[in-house]
Amino acid sequence: MRKKQLYAVILAGVVAAGSVPGTVFASQQDSVQAAAETIENEAAEEGTETSEVPSEPTETPDVPTEAPTEPTETPDVPTETPSEPTETPDVPTEAPAEPTETPSEPNGDAQPSPEATVTPIPGGPVETDMGVSVNLIQADGSVKPIYYATLQDAVNAALEYYQAEDHDKSKAVVVEITKQFSLSETVRIENGKINIVAAADVSIGRIDPQDPNKVLDGDMFVVTGKDSELQLSAKNGGRLTLSGENGSDGAELSSGALVRVENEGSFGISDGVILSGNTSSADGAAIDSKGGSVVLKGGTITGNSGAKGAVYSNADIAVQGTVTIKDNTGANLYLDGEAAAVVTDVLNNSAISLTSSAAADQKVIAKAGSKADGTAVSADEFKAAAEQFAYDTEDYSIVLGADGLTAVLKQEQSEVTPTPTPTTDPSFLTYQSKTLKWVDHTTATAVMSTTKDCKWYYYFVDAGTSAEDIKRQYNASNAKNEAKANTKFTVKAEKIPEKETWLVVAAKPTTGSAQLRVLKLNNNNRPAAPVTPTVTTRAPRKYQVTESTVTGLENPLKFFPRKKYEFCVIGAGENDKNPINGDERWIPKKWRMSINGADQGDVDDPRENHNPRKWTIASPGGIRNAATYPMYIFFEKQTYNGKEWVDTDVVEYMKTSFSSAEITDEEWNAYIDEYNNEHPDDGLNYDGTGAGSVADLTPTEAPSSQDTGSSEKAAADTADYAPIGSMSALAALSLLAGGYVIVRKRKKEEI
Repeated sequence: MRKKQLYAVILAGVVAAGSVPGTVFASQQDSVQAAAETIENEAAEEGTETSEVPSEPTETPDVPTEAPTEPTETPDVPTETPSEPTETPDVPTEAPAEPTETPSEPNGDAQPSPEATVTPIPGGPVETDMGVSVNLIQADGSVKPIYYATLQDAVNAALEYYQAEDHDKSKAVVVEITKQFSLSETVRIENGKINIVAAADVSIGRIDPQDPNKVLDGDMFVVTGKDSELQLSAKNGGRLTLSGENGSDGAELSSGALVRVENEGSFGISDGVILSGNTSSADGAAIDSKGGSVVLKGGTITGNSGAKGAVYSNADIAVQGTVTIKDNTGANLYLDGEAAAVVTDVLNNSAISLTSSAAADQKVIAKAGSKADGTAVSADEFKAAAEQFAYDTEDYSIVLGADGLTAVLKQEQSEVTPTPTPTTDPSFLTYQSKTLKWVDHTTATAVMSTTKDCKWYYYFVDAGTSAEDIKRQYNASNAKNEAKANTKFTVKAEKIPEKETWLVVAAKPTTGSAQLRVLKLNNNNRPAAPVTPTVTTRAPRKYQVTESTVTGLENPLKFFPRKKYEFCVIGAGENDKNPINGDERWIPKKWRMSINGADQGDVDDPRENHNPRKWTIASPGGIRNAATYPMYIFFEKQTYNGKEWVDTDVVEYMKTSFSSAEITDEEWNAYIDEYNNEHPDDGLNYDGTGAGSVADLTPTEAPSSQDTGSSEKAAADTADYAPIGSMSALAALSLLAGGYVIVRKRKKEEI
């Protein structure tokens, strides 16, 4: 592929490394402070009881003759009774607010070639839409998507676009996906900035859908190098899931992380992104960051299991928005050494559970940082944020520091309980300390380990059941779950009775006696039952006006006298279904040729409430020359109050443009003749030489450097179509408003 000359135009919110996380990647060198109040301690009490049962099903397993009691010491001794769960993880709530991204204007200095040709070559563009694309601006101003067969091909092409000498290195290149992808090899982001955007509900996985035995075992993405960034985001109600499922049961061990960040590389996620399902030997199963920068502007990280946790970092991690990191096996967010969480803007409905490798009383675990505009996070904002952090175990709670801008660990006093008399038979079945946790009102999990090949199952007994009754309820024929020697396995206990209950885990080895472990479930820490059958868990949807779309003006139009063209406008959020209280949307109201020019479009049109809004554009005298002119489309914001959409006083505009195509003398005269034949009374008697100079059509711009964000009261509009006396129209900034990357090709160059 030849080197491309290009101009990248991307969404606002994707910026160069070194800027604050409000724009995507934050400087981790900020001088920041932090604060936290006491966070709800959700630790679960735990303990174990050891019982011996004979190898034959007809015999009764041995259990302590006394009811299980809580341990006083050596909590990991096989015979101790697990204490009740004190950590109650919340049910993950998904609240993906769609990213608000504002594209930049294309660089008008480039000299496009008359044609942009696409030559299919191995790994290069393909003819049809394969679900991943980058778009090119053609010589006539229209936008052409460039499709690729695989995500790897698209990322490789995007890196080439980024590395072109005339590309603005502060801008990331957007790769848009609309279908599921499976990676056959690790995708490396090096010497480039890439934003992978989901425009639908899609996932990226390890398993080849055509061949389940073909699985990527290592890292799915690697971001390496100071000038390298990867952001995962979603738009238009889409959702992007990065899944690490590996193997037929979805939980086979992989050697790599979902995303590895190293050598000063940067990685970030936004609302609508989910990292899940990776069981890995990597330190961080979802994100493994060593010497890198991680920015979480939203998103959910759940259902992962790594050597040290779901997210591992040896440097500060920036957080803002709605971030969920919980319900992973082991640590959720593992902060190594002196690493801490830095709050870089308001945290809203977040649930971040963490562990520090250097945990100690009064250790700073979170601190206040700076926002995108350079202002500091306030003490009140940080106090609210600190309440959304929790420690992974009951050893510590998180409280607000004395300065109000830091959050510190507070060591908890553990209760000491008697240890039951151990049995003489060595234990092969062991409960992993502090892993017994409530998942929801009827579900709890615990991690066990075994030193022998065995089959296991679980059952419930009432709290206080005698050892003899526990033994009598054991049934070897129910032990059907297999576990290999010297491995761990997770017990997921479901349909737990409402009353105080003990969970019994029973394992039968290939040879020898069965053993039982009794785990006490504490109803005081049990999550509440759902109040209603359906609960809205998402956050209200907010949009920028620039996320609106325009269609019908993609190609240059031949403006013969009085010839009308229809174009459609869909306001950002108009297509959303099932609104909730607080949702927002933008309703098209009118358009102008300059910011302060005459209104066009008819707000009283009976089609006003139809979606999309349809308007017409025409030139009474025609336009002979090819040119491009600005267009300003004004929208009014509406909010949903839980019952209906309500108008607001907020009116903003989105700048776009349209183009006129050159009309030859032959075309012009033929049209005039045909028009006069069909409309003899109109008197269109042009001679084909006098209409539509470019100078006549250039509108007067208002003295403003802004292209979006203007506010005014909505004005009545009466024209049924827009006469282009001094007008113009754009080619498809609907695509720009949606956040595409635009690449301008130069003459005599090809892909």
